[in-house]
Amino acid sequence: MTPWLGLDRLGFFLIRIFLRLCTRANALPSNPDELQLAPNTPVVYVLRDRSAADAAAADQSARQLGLASALHGLTLGKSHLSHSYFQLYRRKFSNGRQRTPVSPPRLEKLASALRANPEADVQLVPVSVFWGRRPEKESSMWRILFSDNWSPAGFIKKFFIIVTQGRQLYVHFSKPMSLRTLVDQCPTDEQTVRKASRILRVHFRRQQEAAIGPDLSHRRTLTNTVVESIPVQEAIRAEAERQETSVEKVEAKARRYAMEIAADYSHTVIRFLELFLNWVWNRLYGGVRLYNMDNLTKVAGDHEVIYVPCHRSHIDYLLLSFVVFRNGLVPPHIAAGINLNMPIVGTILRRGGAFFMRRSFRDNPLYATVFSEYLHTITVRGYSIEYFVEGGRSRSGRMLKPRTGMLAMTLRSFLRDARKPIAFVPVYVGYEKVIESGSYIGELHGKKKQKESVGGLMKSLSVLRSHFGQVHVNFGEPIKLVDFLDQHHGAWRSEDLAASENPAWFKHVVNELGQEVVESINAAAVANPINLLSLALLASPKHTMDVAQLRQQLNLYIALLKQAPYSDSASIATDDASAIIQYGLDNEFLERIEHKLGDVVTTDEKTALQMAYVRNNSLHLFILPGLICSLVMNARSISMDTLQSMVHLLYPFLRNEYYLHWQDGDDLSQAVSKTVDVLEAEQLISREDNCLHGAPIHTHESDMLDHLGQTVIPSLERYYLTIRLLVQYGSGMLTAEQLGELAHQTAQRLSLLYEFNSPEFFDKVVLKNFISQLYGTGLVTTDGAGALVFDDKLESLDDEARRILSPDISDAIQRVTRVTDIEHLVEEKQASA
Repeated sequence: MTPWLGLDRLGFFLIRIFLRLCTRANALPSNPDELQLAPNTPVVYVLRDRSAADAAAADQSARQLGLASALHGLTLGKSHLSHSYFQLYRRKFSNGRQRTPVSPPRLEKLASALRANPEADVQLVPVSVFWGRRPEKESSMWRILFSDNWSPAGFIKKFFIIVTQGRQLYVHFSKPMSLRTLVDQCPTDEQTVRKASRILRVHFRRQQEAAIGPDLSHRRTLTNTVVESIPVQEAIRAEAERQETSVEKVEAKARRYAMEIAADYSHTVIRFLELFLNWVWNRLYGGVRLYNMDNLTKVAGDHEVIYVPCHRSHIDYLLLSFVVFRNGLVPPHIAAGINLNMPIVGTILRRGGAFFMRRSFRDNPLYATVFSEYLHTITVRGYSIEYFVEGGRSRSGRMLKPRTGMLAMTLRSFLRDARKPIAFVPVYVGYEKVIESGSYIGELHGKKKQKESVGGLMKSLSVLRSHFGQVHVNFGEPIKLVDFLDQHHGAWRSEDLAASENPAWFKHVVNELGQEVVESINAAAVANPINLLSLALLASPKHTMDVAQLRQQLNLYIALLKQAPYSDSASIATDDASAIIQYGLDNEFLERIEHKLGDVVTTDEKTALQMAYVRNNSLHLFILPGLICSLVMNARSISMDTLQSMVHLLYPFLRNEYYLHWQDGDDLSQAVSKTVDVLEAEQLISREDNCLHGAPIHTHESDMLDHLGQTVIPSLERYYLTIRLLVQYGSGMLTAEQLGELAHQTAQRLSLLYEFNSPEFFDKVVLKNFISQLYGTGLVTTDGAGALVFDDKLESLDDEARRILSPDISDAIQRVTRVTDIEHLVEEKQASA
């Protein structure tokens, strides 16, 4: 708004009254300290478009945050500005759907004033105003007329935007830019204004794309683009020749595939889901806590974001989109399993941004090409995307081995057309109680997985009467694809992927990327109260502990997390042990039993099984401390060199199972040293020259040392049990499949006989991964018949493992792995079958 229009302060006063009636502004960031404004330096706000409503909204939000008003004047030397803001664009009257850049007079005045006053500076704060953040769809007149999109709005359209979208007003303040720096860099005021305008325009374009996404085409238009692409047309002709049918018939099939896959994004559904999910979260959870949101926002503006969260629950799909939308960014397009494309539900998810994929399409080259081309199309158009590298939900609560199909397609798309850099953002989602925990426990015990259905969904609505604690969402350190490729294959820029569909380096780089993604997700783990309570309680006999002992154990976990943190991205939700215990009691995870000699806390069997899942979400944070404690506890005295040697011997197996991020070298050695320092400070161990001694037996410190050591004992038990079976049967006697099945049955029997841990102790996936790691370390190979072959190195490891474990555990495993007993049980089972 300019004075010559006759609408100065009185006009703004009237507009503010109108906005108060029609709008509800969400100012971002909510904490103005995040802007890092210099307290004694004047602030001038920069808006993209010449709009009185935008200027009034910016002023209103600035006042709301306690910042300087945009409508106040500013005097700098001999220059005076009537208002502390300016705009970069005006609407082109000859073509109302276009903007034309302007050279802001106030910016020219500021540049001139700063050149005349070398000691002065001005902070330029870009302010992005989003009315409803509604992406445009070409096929909908309603969206074209009454949406805030990439086209500038005239007076009438702006009025309807304010009336219809005012309750969804987002005003985003960005970090300031020093105009003094630009003045010093440029020899003339004209160059200063041009450079500042160019930087700010780029900033606003990126903010716009990050907040409302690129212009969206109608679903049918998008699928037509996919089907008419060169790769899909080639696949259609190849399929027609193979099936000896017409190209038209195969093309119709390809079009059906594309329609089956494609999302049908609708802002109306997004808005409905936001309101609905806000109600659901308030019913189910005591809050959604966010960590390291700046890891996302720092790449959202200038990178295409690929969200790669862990997959614990069906809730993950909805939760991440809700969090992203609530924080001023466009919800991602989500790769969802075709099993979720149910009547009604599938339509809602599709309009919420979900695109559907079949579980396996390796034997369907036409479908594979259509899907790959669809992913490429939405990638090059700049849509943010979300997919789960684990493939399916984790039934044990731990990270699963990455499935690299989507990563490979993303990498191939980037190499084919790298219009915009890509950043993978790992997201850790930690629940205190998982809605599906009951079905997960049943599946681990061997029950068949229930197929998703509308009826099953209706039955599951009963969970709305339950409470599931809080949800913790942590955004990990982004993996920038360009930097990753430079590090792992520096010559990628000169590669012609089209000339070689499967270059020698491609598969290796994709596997490395998958490994880094899952390690980065784990590196962003949040230790929440139920994680820590579960870790302590489940390592205790009968899942019961003295309250004072539990408090001591929790304080040890907190000290390790703070003084020897797992990673820079890892977080701790609460660092008060007493508050953690009270939280567990208040939310019925724990039960207090009063006693004259001191109260104890316990939990029932069903809750303990559910807590095992939650413990596994962050168990990897304590694997290294647990390993060190178990080695010290069993040896009682051990040299630092021997400790380091033993840790390095076992670490490759633990890293493979828990996706730990340390490299097996100096990185790991330093982590061991830091952990030992904390254990020494907590008096769990003492140091004499280069020798470490465990705390004296029958002391509280000794109990805590043993307790923490229990963290890693189940893994060591599985390793020893599997190796023991292999050694017992002998080299060349078992295939990998036979060993995996034997290990599963034996671990299950061990669990029944000796109360070893939870069902995940005999999880087939975990055992299979350990057998794969035996291959990877060269401890076993296969002969011509596929049988496992090994030498005395494996037998030496068998001896080492036996010494690490306590005599009781070692003896139990040796008893249950006797070959004659196992063969007898197998024969009985076969006879009964």
